Amino acid sequence: MHGELLDGRPNALDPAIARGTTGVTGSGPRRRILLVEDDEDTRQLLAVALEAQAYEVSQAGDAEGGLEALRAGRFDMILTDYDLPGRTGAAMLHEANALRLVDGAATLVVTAHPDPEGVDETTLVRKPLDLEKFLHQVRRIFESMPAAVRPPARPSPAAPAPADAGEGVELTLYISPTSPPSLKARRNMEKLLEDFRVAQIGFEVLDLARAPERAERDHVVFTPTLVKRQPEPRAWIVGDLSDPAVLTDLLHMCGIEPVP
Repeated sequence: MHGELLDGRPNALDPAIARGTTGVTGSGPRRRILLVEDDEDTRQLLAVALEAQAYEVSQAGDAEGGLEALRAGRFDMILTDYDLPGRTGAAMLHEANALRLVDGAATLVVTAHPDPEGVDETTLVRKPLDLEKFLHQVRRIFESMPAAVRPPARPSPAAPAPADAGEGVELTLYISPTSPPSLKARRNMEKLLEDFRVAQIGFEVLDLARAPERAERDHVVFTPTLVKRQPEPRAWIVGDLSDPAVLTDLLHMCGIEPVP
């Protein structure tokens, strides 16, 4: 993530974070997370933070490695950087969905840009994200899911599943109205949606402070965050949506393409 979650080299974890709730559900197996990140320092630091919560973390450095891990076994969450070498994290998830490798796992796509234009450095919400809030969001997502299970490794499917086009998609953008990154995310989102049929996409913007119950149900704890609520599985994109391919790939995963 090139410093998107945590800036610079790994630092010691806050002991208060390490003492947080664990990834164990009752007496069952630990939650399994696939972490796909090409920057080794960031990947290792995130893995340490997640493993401190008793999650079981598997790592991959690129999309091919992520797909290989998904073919080998089931995960409860797929956490991927967007800007992977060769193809995007969203494209990797699209292929994984087509190959029936996701199996209801929660998916998180994280994105940010080092040099966004027109944003004052003093007001830009840069990574590092608040690690404690991030871990809280992961925990809340798992709390809304069924108990962790550990089926045996699955064989590769014989054929990919076609996308269900035309069923529509529900998107919610959570913002802080006075935050420049949130305002930029809203502008970028509205501009990007001009290339799609309105009837296929339900889109709403919510002030996180004014809709805390909705945000809690959607497991959102920081802004700006775009949530794909429908169709399942839900997906979260964190950042100002500066890269139009983020949304395009997300909608492509749902079988929705831009208007020719």
